[in-house]
Amino acid sequence: MSWMDDLYVIYQKLDATGCEEVKHDILKAQIDGCNRGEIYFLVLQQLVQIKTGKAPVYELIKGEVENIIHYSKGQYLS
Repeated sequence: MSWMDDLYVIYQKLDATGCEEVKHDILKAQIDGCNRGEIYFLVLQQLVQIKTGKAPVYELIKGEVENIIHYSKGQYLS
């Protein structure tokens, strides 16, 4: 499973719980990235901000966020 698959699950969970602002922030980071590695880094920054600043939302998507955080181990991002 790729980190993009986990990101898709996060978007579904955020939609289902009415967390549009959080989803928008992550989508903006994804769109702002110009290549796969940069997109990953920008999305990761948003997820870490959620982890530290929006604990209830983080608990909802914790499993997928942790998967994305650990995705880069052993992966080459170009």
